[in-house]
Amino acid sequence: MSDALRTRLALDRARTAARTGDLDAALALLDSLDSTAGEDVGAVLDLRARVHAQRGELDAADRCWAAVQELAPDDPAAAEGRRTIARITAGRRRTRPLVHPGRLAVAAAGVTAVVLTGGAVVALGSSGAGSSASSVRADAPGGRAAALEAERAALGRERAAVAAERAAVERERAEVAAAEERRTAAAARLDARLAAITGRVSMPGLTVRRRSRDVQVRFDTGLFRQSADVSPRGRALLRALGRRMAGMDVRITVVGHAVPVPGGRTRGGSVVALGRALVAARHLAEGGGLPRTSFTLVSADQSDNPHRQATRNRTVTLRITPQG
Repeated sequence: MSDALRTRLALDRARTAARTGDLDAALALLDSLDSTAGEDVGAVLDLRARVHAQRGELDAADRCWAAVQELAPDDPAAAEGRRTIARITAGRRRTRPLVHPGRLAVAAAGVTAVVLTGGAVVALGSSGAGSSASSVRADAPGGRAAALEAERAALGRERAAVAAERAAVERERAEVAAAEERRTAAAARLDARLAAITGRVSMPGLTVRRRSRDVQVRFDTGLFRQSADVSPRGRALLRALGRRMAGMDVRITVVGHAVPVPGGRTRGGSVVALGRALVAARHLAEGGGLPRTSFTLVSADQSDNPHRQATRNRTVTLRITPQG
């Protein structure tokens, strides 16, 4: 889950806690956001100011709104909140105690609280029992209802945005999981095909090694007496292997090898090696009835031979790769 999504969910929970009067829980949630608020830092500070105001902590509320104004100098709620706190602390505004069923009443002798609902500011505190709602301008029924409706709409939009982001995260997770499942299934299919190829071509006279993407076949003895002149044993081995590969849906790379000639090149491919690959591919194709297009012919570097003995390197090696 992204930091932005975690922040918005925590803000939503903090607002709910504040509305139900659980101000300690609201502050605890806001404390957890101080280092990760990111672009929502203004909303975190504004809600923190409102909660401090409800608790009667006017200095703390004023500091939070001041911080909001540093980020957004034209923020109307922060400006109104600070003006209301200034009037209360200067003794120029009468207040009354807050008593709402189901909400925490913050009132004590000589303590004044500022409660914000949406963008409206309501000043409250200790006064006579005869105080009325009409004595506080921002607490007029029409204004308060409009502010509540605006806050509900804003909360609905925010919840919709959080839900959309959560849905996007879930879609991304599902796509990643599906891609991983496809990769796992493809790897399992490839492994099974490589295992089948290894078992099918294994026979005396060969060393067969299954690798990550293909199967390597190496002949244990030299196939050629000299140049591209294949020996009878070499011919028999190639044709027997061709029969085993008949019907396999594979690509076959035939790599010719050659022994470096004294005084000649010791690196790079050679015409002799490529000729041996061509002769070996012909015997493989004839032994298994394979089309010549099944084979790719290459010459190995003369320094890259499969055996230490020179006579054994008069040979070819195969790389068998599953098609598809």
